[in-house]
Amino acid sequence: MDELDTGLRLRHRDVQLAFADAQHPRTVLNEVSDSIKKDISYWQTEGVAVAAVAPRADGSGVMVMVDQATADLAAAMRERYEFPNLELTQGEVAPA
Repeated sequence: MDELDTGLRLRHRDVQLAFADAQHPRTVLNEVSDSIKKDISYWQTEGVAVAAVAPRADGSGVMVMVDQATADLAAAMRERYEFPNLELTQGEVAPA
């Protein structure tokens, strides 16, 4: 175990900890997320409202919240960004 593992395990003895490498580096997740955010107006012209985009905390991919999550839209986004691990969820951001 390295210092981080040991330090956390000693500080939190009552918590079961498991460490694993993320599937994708944070830099890649951020690049994909930023590309989608920059394309929000493009998706609007395609009839898609993108409400939110964020890297998944576990490093497994990028979550994209859209008004209508369909398999065709997911395939189009995966192809456009050349990134297979996009998860589309349906939702919208309500005005404050």
